[in-house]
Amino acid sequence: MNRKRTILLYGRTNAGKTGQIGELAEWIFKTTGKKTRLYTADKGGVTTIEPHIQLGIIEPIIMGNTDPFIFLNKATKGHIKNKENKWVPGDLSNIGLLAFESFRSFAEELLLWQADKAAEGVNIGGGSNISFNVSSEGESLKIGGSNQAHYKVVQDRMTREVWQSQKLDVPLILWTSSVSKDDDTAAAGKILGPDVIGKALTAEVPRWFTYTFRLDVLPAQNGKDERHLLYMGSHVDVGAGNATGLGNIRMPLGAPKLTTTVIEPASVVKALELIEGGANSAVDSLKKRLGL
Repeated sequence: MNRKRTILLYGRTNAGKTGQIGELAEWIFKTTGKKTRLYTADKGGVTTIEPHIQLGIIEPIIMGNTDPFIFLNKATKGHIKNKENKWVPGDLSNIGLLAFESFRSFAEELLLWQADKAAEGVNIGGGSNISFNVSSEGESLKIGGSNQAHYKVVQDRMTREVWQSQKLDVPLILWTSSVSKDDDTAAAGKILGPDVIGKALTAEVPRWFTYTFRLDVLPAQNGKDERHLLYMGSHVDVGAGNATGLGNIRMPLGAPKLTTTVIEPASVVKALELIEGGANSAVDSLKKRLGL
């Protein structure tokens, strides 16, 4: 791949988002010799890509107990922690992919942080704080909740941090997200898109990326294994009540029509190879038309 790409992978739990990071990391390592750095707040862990981590193909940076606002801000600048546990700019010269997992996990952490501050009496955004005390069995606990202003803070923060990440000098930038099913405010019907806490960004986020792919998993039945799918571009999902699954592949003018709209088993590597092949064909066609 000769130019920078940004990718969004979204899908429900068990759709294989983390596994796709592993497959892509392996492909990048085989073709370029470069490694993958993964920043993650995902509670599901990195079990599916443990072999890649053990072999040094993937370098995981796990949020853990780090302040979520600080972690996300440093992650999207490509920073890492040194031996003194201080954030410093990370060397990106040998990184072929920066992956961030996931939209929903980061957003949840930012929202919970604000709820904890509300419990402490800190007002964020000017809305009414949701805060109360619980006392029972000789114990006392401060409880805080989130108001609408907190959601706006999270959505604005996520927007800024995603855009910041895309400025990094790395060939591939990838974000994952769980899936949200919401009403489309611009057209009738339901849409399936990335979940970023609340509905405000569901239809907006796909346009931020060069490519947006939806992953899905069909459960095992009748003795057959579960099936993992990757959708190329926007599509209608009959199994989700004819909701429109959002996606984009941004094929150049003159590229041949793709022979498939669904890749099974799911493979972001195959998706990128199909798109790249179409782009090369478009260049060849343009050369012929121009007599070059």
